[in-house]
Amino acid sequence: MALIRTRLRRSVTASATAIAGPRPESSDAVVSAGEVARWAQLYDAAGITETLGLVQDSVLRIAGGDCAGVILRRHGLASASAIDPRAELADQLQLDQGNGPSVPLRGAHGSVLIADTATDQRWPRWSRQVADLGLRSVLTVPLATSASAVGALTVYAVAPNQFTTGDEAAALLLARHAAVALSNVVQIADLAKAVEARHRIGQAQGVLMERFAIDADQAFAVLRRYSQDGNVKLRVVAARLVATRILPDGPADGDS
Repeated sequence: MALIRTRLRRSVTASATAIAGPRPESSDAVVSAGEVARWAQLYDAAGITETLGLVQDSVLRIAGGDCAGVILRRHGLASASAIDPRAELADQLQLDQGNGPSVPLRGAHGSVLIADTATDQRWPRWSRQVADLGLRSVLTVPLATSASAVGALTVYAVAPNQFTTGDEAAALLLARHAAVALSNVVQIADLAKAVEARHRIGQAQGVLMERFAIDADQAFAVLRRYSQDGNVKLRVVAARLVATRILPDGPADGDS
């Protein structure tokens, strides 16, 4: 992990050198070297929540706008984080309706710029509802690495015609860094979850081995049978057994 962070910081430094300079007034706006250097914080964040917060803070600084939200592709699409309830609702409406600038997630170079949700006709139902929320300008950029689509970052503004092509370019640059940081932190979180699940399964095996005088393989077979017969995840069976010392009779709501 230290090596990964070192390489990522080198990437940040290289990008900062390439685009150094103050943000001009024209639509060809770029990001200052100081701002890009701040993005190194993305790779040191403690977890997904902190990383998402830093990403949203950054996009609001470089593109303006009033609120921002992130939709993540992780076991399906889900609204992951929003600074403002309006952004959270606007993102959730996309997921509920199955369309909008973030659904489906676009490729690494795709982005969507909506000058005014009150008049845009690409997603008329969604745009009308977002306009009713008081959000008139929308800028969506994909969060994608070279390997996969991570999600989408959207910034909203109350005023129409808020975002320029320069803001779009700056947000895309941020999105490249954010996608790598989020991909790494999600992998770490999934790994930690897998390790915890394996630890819990080991504890459950120990309970069965002590109670029934069986070996580890036989105990695992018992857990697996209960998992398959009850259509309950193995980690859930193990967690219940460790907590209650009782094998489950069947699936609980939301466990299957």
